[in-house]
Amino acid sequence: MGNFFSHLLQRKGDDRVNLNEFKKSHERFSQGPLGLGILTQKDDRGYSTSVLNRKIKPKDDRKELFHSLKYEDDEEVFHAFHGGNSDEILVRHEPSNIVISRGVLQCLRPGAWLNDEVINLYLELLKERERREPEKFLKCHFFNTFFFEKLTNGKNGYDFKAVRRWTTKKKLGYTLIECDKVFVPIHKGKHWCLAVINIKNETFQYLDSLGGEDIHVLEVLARYLMEETRDKGDTEIDSTSWKKELVDDLPLQKNWRVCFFVTNDAFFIIFLL
Repeated sequence: MGNFFSHLLQRKGDDRVNLNEFKKSHERFSQGPLGLGILTQKDDRGYSTSVLNRKIKPKDDRKELFHSLKYEDDEEVFHAFHGGNSDEILVRHEPSNIVISRGVLQCLRPGAWLNDEVINLYLELLKERERREPEKFLKCHFFNTFFFEKLTNGKNGYDFKAVRRWTTKKKLGYTLIECDKVFVPIHKGKHWCLAVINIKNETFQYLDSLGGEDIHVLEVLARYLMEETRDKGDTEIDSTSWKKELVDDLPLQKNWRVCFFVTNDAFFIIFLL
């Protein structure tokens, strides 16, 4: 996705790029089918080569998580990025009512700005993956991109009532405190960050590919979780005393494009390519 798409799309959307060139570039950069598997190619020392050309120790079962695409799928990808009608609907996710048009999907092209629809659809797919194989993944909840903005849009920068009904047991089928981890995408104006409520380890984590540190985000979420558990009738907890971690061992951005990286326990990092 990284180096490969950067090369392929260097003409800035020129539709004259043909499928044969697409496949030749594909073979030269990925040495295999296009897909998420390109994020986990190994160098001669056995390390995974990320799209940032940084070295990340591979997970033993990562191959099970990243499935490469077949060439017929590559053709679908090519037409999604180079078709003529930007309003054409490419994906309609019925459970969440998220609609992805060609114009929306093209936010994944180099130099483009990632949009809410693509992030939210990705999170919905993570939810579905967990439901399909609950024995394989941690139990997680994924808030959409509007949650934190709504939570912090009150008169004093906090409004629990605005999101109180988002997490009723009738709606979710579970309560947040039953989850191992809760993921909260955070929009910082020019890029996306991620906050993780690690209930299993009683830790709040903040991940920023710009290297920024925002302990306030974690304090807000600590207050939210305490009120949430009290409101839903669970045993009251003092989540404000949990550990707050500003994760600094992250790939750092080189430009303004965002990518997702998923590990075997559904702990994913948003970072910029």
